[in-house]
Amino acid sequence: MLAAPSRVTVGKINGLFLSWNVYRGDGSTVSFDPPQVNPWEDTRASANSPWGALWLPPPVPVDGMYEVSVTFDEPGTYILWARADDGGLYHDQYVTVIVRE
Repeated sequence: MLAAPSRVTVGKINGLFLSWNVYRGDGSTVSFDPPQVNPWEDTRASANSPWGALWLPPPVPVDGMYEVSVTFDEPGTYILWARADDGGLYHDQYVTVIVRE
């Protein structure tokens, strides 16, 4: 697992993924539950990434609807970044969230 990749490009488990991340925000800690898939090529085995050697996609819920909760540590304005990726194409969407006390 610690050896360099045997090919120039990294492998990825293909499939449709959607991942939420923080693009900008006033607070220092924003957490997602469940933890979101890394939308960048993170090949570490311990990373939550489709490029990681030991990664498995999450099971599909019975109703096909994935739920994600987000917690903000401080009031303020946050911009969340969603990336949908099928292994070939991707699309980004930004959502502004205002958290009040």
